[in-house]
Amino acid sequence: MKLVNGYQTFNITSYPTTINFTTVALNSHPTLPSTLLTATDPLLEPTGWTFTPPLPQSVPVGGNLISYYSYTINSFDDCVALGNADDDPTTPGPLPNASFTNTFFATWDSGTAQSSVKVTCQPANTLPCDSSLYYSDSGLGLPNTTLSRMDPATAALTPFSTANIFYSATAFNHLDGYIYAIDNTLPLKSLVRIGADGVATIVAPLPQLSLLNTYPAGTVLSDGTYLIFSGPGFGVVPSYARINLSTGTVINAGAAPTLASILDFATNPIDGQVYGYNQITHRLTRFDPNTGSTTDYGPIGPPDSITGLPALYFTTTAAAFDAAGTLYVYGNDLTGLIHPINTLYSVDVTTGTFTRVATGAVSLNGNENFASCPFPAPLEKGTTRNEGFFKTHEQAVAMCLANGGNIDLGRLGVVSSVEEAMGVLWLSPSATQQRVPRTKEQSLRVKLGRQSLTATCNARLFGAATQPGIDRARVVMDSGSSADMEAQLTELRALNDKGARYALPMSFNGGPASASHALSIAREPKSSL
Repeated sequence: MKLVNGYQTFNITSYPTTINFTTVALNSHPTLPSTLLTATDPLLEPTGWTFTPPLPQSVPVGGNLISYYSYTINSFDDCVALGNADDDPTTPGPLPNASFTNTFFATWDSGTAQSSVKVTCQPANTLPCDSSLYYSDSGLGLPNTTLSRMDPATAALTPFSTANIFYSATAFNHLDGYIYAIDNTLPLKSLVRIGADGVATIVAPLPQLSLLNTYPAGTVLSDGTYLIFSGPGFGVVPSYARINLSTGTVINAGAAPTLASILDFATNPIDGQVYGYNQITHRLTRFDPNTGSTTDYGPIGPPDSITGLPALYFTTTAAAFDAAGTLYVYGNDLTGLIHPINTLYSVDVTTGTFTRVATGAVSLNGNENFASCPFPAPLEKGTTRNEGFFKTHEQAVAMCLANGGNIDLGRLGVVSSVEEAMGVLWLSPSATQQRVPRTKEQSLRVKLGRQSLTATCNARLFGAATQPGIDRARVVMDSGSSADMEAQLTELRALNDKGARYALPMSFNGGPASASHALSIAREPKSSL
């Protein structure tokens, strides 16, 4: 008999959650003792599960042996991965929920037995701490705000949520997975929280904040406290505050001894300092969260794209860091008609150099913000993409090959070009190009080769921990049985899918998707199938 937290089914609604498995081997013979020869749990054995006491063991009439095992489900993705790895074809099942089935197998001297439990997982309402770049846009004083995801390669926006609240100072808290903002609709300011469902919820009043100020700039510091700033033009006196997001209370608030005009700022994960762009001096500035003072530095920037001279009309309303410490700002050249407008820049905060990344289509009105999660999450997340991404993104495959060279797929061949990689990814498992049916073993090698190539690119481009699975797949592709290949195929698929819901790094540009062109250049590598 198998139980999870004392039941045969269990629902998980928050993460991390530790679940306790109880495995009971019961002697069902009515008159004789029985010997338990083996006890296996294929799903949990790779995580450290073993049956205790050691076997074989004799069990008296009416007796049993009980083994206990605890396992922590750190995220919804863990549940999906277990559902992909179990032997139940109905799991993990369609989103938004997912499940996995855990089966215990026992071999007695008189026969065999098995028992299963099912765990269902609901996605948490928290947002993943990944490379997503969120962009909030409030109308000119109107009580509505749109939150979108911005593609850092193109500045294209994908709407995420809309709220009938005029909020700003948007920031991502890496410690709890929520986006926070300040509601500026009413004189009495309030703390706003936004989760994965996109709903903006007012969680606490903030009576300590000035009634006469609005707060356009916000960032979450490395310790998880929320820093906001209201500069010239947004109140009678420039002011700043730090807020404890766990309790929804203001830690300290007061006048800021600076005349800097900062419409947004962000915390650098490398040095922990807060950086913004001073609209008055047109230079980068460091903001002291303890005193509210600022220190300008570096050249005036960015330069005008036509004359090369400092663009003194440039203004930026949104700022965010990525995990590598690169600052991204979204700015507007106010001359508009003859200069690039609504431009996304990356900024080297050491040299103050601005580099144009992309031009967006949104007109800035001074009420926009970025929010990102540059700090490592309490539980590290790893971005991955499945074979469907790589078979349509030639530039990503080219980067993969450039980062590590040829990819040896054993009897499937050595991939040394984008054309050969596409040949593998578009290769039919059921038949050759001459329409000759493949054997079961050949079909599995094709499938395993595609997953191995995908896993290799996930490791090279995103640092995914797929190498052990790749190494095992390489061995069984050449000399393993069908069962061995099927097992490794399941493992690699789970690894390649595990981080698919996390955003690509801000600095990554895999190029446009083009299935038709990718298929047209596909060429099979020389193989011995």
